Amino acid sequence: MKWFPFAILALLTIVFQTTVVQAMAIHSVWPNWMFILAVHYALWGPWPDAAMAAWTLGLIVDLFGGGRIGLNAFCFGGAAWAIMHLRQVMFRDHPMTQILVTLLFMLVVQGITGLYYCWDASAEVPWKSLGWSAFFTAVYTAAWAPYLHWPLIRMERWTGLRGTLDTMWR
Repeated sequence: MKWFPFAILALLTIVFQTTVVQAMAIHSVWPNWMFILAVHYALWGPWPDAAMAAWTLGLIVDLFGGGRIGLNAFCFGGAAWAIMHLRQVMFRDHPMTQILVTLLFMLVVQGITGLYYCWDASAEVPWKSLGWSAFFTAVYTAAWAPYLHWPLIRMERWTGLRGTLDTMWR
């Protein structure tokens, strides 16, 4: 894994996350492209570099999100750790795998952060709206996953990640 290309991808992704992606919001739901990048590194990167990359991406989200610093870093790092333990039994380059892995772990991350903010809030938080918002954010993020994994897999020589360019991607 090469760290300079990772830094460039992280910078470009956070710029897109805070500008273009915000314009794609449907009510209060928008995709989390930083998490898709973290999933990509967890699927293809070596241990422990991929976990550190995911943790760093979560920290960047925390710094630019205005919330508690460390919450997304912890969640992204934990998701990367779990994905790295499961990736040997998955077809990593298949779009359906990318969608399902992103959906499942984004639901977990959204659930943990939502529970934390409910616990931390002094006012009553509507659980139903929070749950639906977390669900639709995970679905919207998962819908974007194959479209962002495709160019990332194409850049395998530049990023230093070992992808497999299957005939499906050509």
